Amino acid sequence: MAGVSSQQSVEELPYKLTLKVPFETARQALIASQTLSPDPILKGNELDVTYDAEDTTLLLKFSGISDRVIRVAISNVIDNLKTIVECIDEFDGKKDVLFEEE
Repeated sequence: MAGVSSQQSVEELPYKLTLKVPFETARQALIASQTLSPDPILKGNELDVTYDAEDTTLLLKFSGISDRVIRVAISNVIDNLKTIVECIDEFDGKKDVLFEEE
């Protein structure tokens, strides 16, 4: 869907992590991806993050110069994702149901 490009190529960033976040619908995963995508990476030479929506799953792909850089980025993205999920639940979720486990 959308990628945040950096000045350093992804191949040069040795640490990588992919998170898969499930949503109730493909539309919700797409909303989350599109909401996170405009958030700029402050140190583009140290970190690259891409957000993709595949069916009902949001894929978050992190590449960084160190595990610490990725950990800090993940923490920030999860904080933003929490707000997105709360908004989806408030405006687009099922009435009185927070995302159900399968």
